[in-house]
Amino acid sequence: MYRKIQEHVSYPFFGSVDDWNIVCKKSLNKLSSKQLKNFLRNNFRHIRISKKEGLLTGYYLPTINVSYKKNRVFKFPILKYNSKFKNIPRKEIQRKYKSNDVLMWTDDLINLFFLQIQGSGVGVFPNSKQVMLAYGGNNNLEYSSIGKLMIKKKWLKKKEVSLFTIKDWLRKNPKKLNNVLNYNKRFIFFKVNKKAVEATARGALGTNLEPNVSIAVDTNFYPLGIPFLLSIKKDQTVFPVLGEDTGNAIKGPNRGDLFLGSNKKAEKIAGELKKKIYLFALIPYIKNYE
Repeated sequence: MYRKIQEHVSYPFFGSVDDWNIVCKKSLNKLSSKQLKNFLRNNFRHIRISKKEGLLTGYYLPTINVSYKKNRVFKFPILKYNSKFKNIPRKEIQRKYKSNDVLMWTDDLINLFFLQIQGSGVGVFPNSKQVMLAYGGNNNLEYSSIGKLMIKKKWLKKKEVSLFTIKDWLRKNPKKLNNVLNYNKRFIFFKVNKKAVEATARGALGTNLEPNVSIAVDTNFYPLGIPFLLSIKKDQTVFPVLGEDTGNAIKGPNRGDLFLGSNKKAEKIAGELKKKIYLFALIPYIKNYE
């Protein structure tokens, strides 16, 4: 964490290494809600670097059926990284890949697309064994939202767009499926995380993500590893989160993507979560700031 803060272009705006070292030495084990509130109040000051409201969405750790053998059911490739695909769009990658580029196979192109959107997930074999599919790289092209495309084409209304309505539309319109998916030229590659004892998502910080605590933020504005107060405007609620991840669609000082877990409930909430928010960065409260 210290390294990420120190290497960020903003250093030491969000606190020096010494400041963070002082705070992190204090115990946070099993604090009640009231104790946590007091700890934050006594040890941090908060700042909002933009008054323009932003958006909170959610993400989760998806599961996908996989097999090491291709057959009539498992016919869609999950690819491992190869530098030859740099700056090559999705459509071309799916046409040009070779057998040695394939990590494993899956049975659902739509679920594979959303696995790429999430960036990691759990592969489930026919015998119920599981494997952790970790982020393995990308093709260096920008992400384009197929949800926004559907709004533009008037296939879905803006207020209707969610993970589930998009999936439903794609399944009902198979003739348009490939063209819609290929609108997003960005392609994500995967690798097997053999060290993962259980299905646990890991963020860009390199730490295990905690449901309803870990959040993806824009590292153009913030270093990874710092805590925030997340203020949801409509609900008038404020709660602490920790910036442990990034995302290609997460742009702006008040843009956040909250990790919600790995079960069906997490998928449902993530698929529907859209809240207007402000992010307040928490900075160690040291005397020389007074």
